Amino acid sequence: MSGDRGGLLIEQIKSAADSRERLAIRGHASKASWLPAASSDGVLALGEHSGILQYEPEELVITARGGTSLSEIDAVLAERQQQLSCEPPQLGAGSGTQGSGTIAGAVACGLSGPGRPWLGAIRDAVLGVELINGAGEYLKFGGQVMKNVAGYDVSRLQAGAWGALGVMSVISLRVQPAFAEECTVGGTLSVEQSLSLCAQLGQRNLPITASYWHGGDFCLRLAGNQSGVAAACQTLADQGLRQRLSENPLWQQLKDHQHLFFQRAHSEAASQRLWRVVTPPAAPMPNFLADREKDALILWGGGLRWMYHDDAAQVDEYSKAVGGWCWAIGEPMPIDAMQGQIMSQLSKAFDPRGVFASPLGLAAGDA
Repeated sequence: MSGDRGGLLIEQIKSAADSRERLAIRGHASKASWLPAASSDGVLALGEHSGILQYEPEELVITARGGTSLSEIDAVLAERQQQLSCEPPQLGAGSGTQGSGTIAGAVACGLSGPGRPWLGAIRDAVLGVELINGAGEYLKFGGQVMKNVAGYDVSRLQAGAWGALGVMSVISLRVQPAFAEECTVGGTLSVEQSLSLCAQLGQRNLPITASYWHGGDFCLRLAGNQSGVAAACQTLADQGLRQRLSENPLWQQLKDHQHLFFQRAHSEAASQRLWRVVTPPAAPMPNFLADREKDALILWGGGLRWMYHDDAAQVDEYSKAVGGWCWAIGEPMPIDAMQGQIMSQLSKAFDPRGVFASPLGLAAGDA
């Protein structure tokens, strides 16, 4: 177990299990508005259980307590020209919430940044976790190197579980060297043109690490060695995409949801829902948006489509028709029957008394 705070967490969990109480796991609360809050009797505060325990730049591994802020981890990695390639969003950055989000929260929510199709998801970076389950037992899964696979799948199960399987006390993550060169190219394209171009470029060996379309503006991020990026810029210039010298903040704004498109969800909260729609990259756009230039923002080469719309049935019908998945931010996350059954069984195995108040709405364990 790591640190005195870990012992206090165990005591609180055991006490809640004995008294049949439910606890909401909370770090910086930066993602609290993404799902309806589950009913709980108290809060298990993870934010004070923080600190980097081990960092081995040569081995590309960092190990930190679950409450460690993403901003602290990013700063330490940047000193050695390294990074978390999955770009977990710091949703609290620049807002009224505390901190920038914790590393445990980033893993638990399973969210990755604009480079997800090219750089990998956060679940791919998880090497091991030390977990406190609903019985107050301290469990270790995985390790600090990829070839140490004992229990590795259990470590990766934490990604996207939203805390339903326990409290991640310590997490080991794989990191990557920072890119030597990065630039952004862009142009004015319709949404159909941008999707078609992304499909074409996907067949070529170009150092693309992110894409973006909104309001007729299309951008690609290129990253790699200097010669490779320069050659790619020349190739894309033939497609009408010119280098933009002032676009560096764009990708951070997209990663941390500070782009004006996302801020609209707060300023116009009563007007339309914000939908997260994951589709095959080449899927056609829906025909129900009143103003596609204003109401849609597209990332992941077409695979992630953020939309504002107030008719849930239309969005759901569209996502199913193209073989995708949709979720309205702030509302319950859709889980199909088979997934729900598997997740409930896992939750009961890790939390038999239902101590953890899961925002996923999974059935509580046996009382």
